[in-house]
Amino acid sequence: MDRPIDGLDQLVTAASELRGLGATSVVVSSGADGLVAVAGQGAWLARPPQLISGNPTGAGDALTAAIAAGPSRAQTWPEVLATGVAWSAGAVAMPWAGQVDERVIADLRSQVIVEEL
Repeated sequence: MDRPIDGLDQLVTAASELRGLGATSVVVSSGADGLVAVAGQGAWLARPPQLISGNPTGAGDALTAAIAAGPSRAQTWPEVLATGVAWSAGAVAMPWAGQVDERVIADLRSQVIVEEL
């Protein structure tokens, strides 16, 4: 299901403006709709293939951890974003913050939609 992010242009503009102020890379979350990333290598939209229902508490933390770990894994930006969206969804699928559903992560990782902008 193709779900557009409301205000996508504004998210990209805001991320680009932050880069203009000195940030090397900027990731802006739009919650369940996905995220936008702008870096020196390009700009991307990443989103889950379907809505994941559950408890969103901790989803941003899981996303941040996955993004932070990306460089140590020598992942490209699209790989980092797909991993981050999958980990975020894995956190949403759990009833308590601080946990992730590893099955959800494994199932969604290859299905995350990452589009170059």
